[in-house]
Amino acid sequence: MCASACLANSSGVLTHPFESVTSTPSAFPVVSATVTIQRLRSFRIHSAREAVSQLAVWRESSRILHLYRRYFPQQFAHSIASTRIPIQHHEPGYSERELEFFNLVDQRLFPLPEMLFDMERLPSIPIYPQGVDWEDERDNMRLSLRAAMALVSDDDTMLWEAWLPAHLRPEPGERDWDQLAELCRHARGLTVRFPLLLELVALDTGNMWLDTNWECAWEEYPWEETAMEYLRKEWRKAQHIFAQLNPLLDQMDKHPRYWLKRLVMLWNNAIKVPSTAR
Repeated sequence: MCASACLANSSGVLTHPFESVTSTPSAFPVVSATVTIQRLRSFRIHSAREAVSQLAVWRESSRILHLYRRYFPQQFAHSIASTRIPIQHHEPGYSERELEFFNLVDQRLFPLPEMLFDMERLPSIPIYPQGVDWEDERDNMRLSLRAAMALVSDDDTMLWEAWLPAHLRPEPGERDWDQLAELCRHARGLTVRFPLLLELVALDTGNMWLDTNWECAWEEYPWEETAMEYLRKEWRKAQHIFAQLNPLLDQMDKHPRYWLKRLVMLWNNAIKVPSTAR
């Protein structure tokens, strides 16, 4: 048992500040029989399954704190947050120092909202989707995103009735995406970013953070440096996509009649023509 405990806490990051593995008391304290009985009654004998589960929690906590020291060495060195793992409703939670690390990750590496750690421990790094949520109420969304969603889903006729002239509506049919991209390139300006906007709402950017939603299962990412690096790089890519799209979204929201008309006209010109009709 001693050897296992040492391996689970080889770095000492789980050792409480008041604990010392080298100090030796100069004399044994005298404890009354009553106190001794009370302490013995407080001891709990764990089953083998419970012991294995507890060791797994300690091992994961040790990995997380190793990552804390790896990514934020100065903050880790000065941290006075407790490493004690709390138990809530018979389930282990996260220590104060782990939560401190998660907050730094959310600020500097990738999205990791604190609310995801309010309950029991999670089996892996929780992924909080950052793309378009199709379950949101359309009326509460940005007009620019709502218009792009209406095109790829072929719905929301009330939107077009409100902002487009009566003779112009999105035409049904399969799109030639290469042709649409080419038309947008020729149009120049912010129009060249229309295809990226459509990819965003279609959850088809190729970016993990933007293409993940709450309805689909996604890959689990363990608390390991390889996974951390992947998520950090993907978040940087997602931020670059946002930086490209924000100017277009802002203009579409400010001048919807002009931009929605422009978008729908390009959309209609990109209908795929069957080869027999050419």
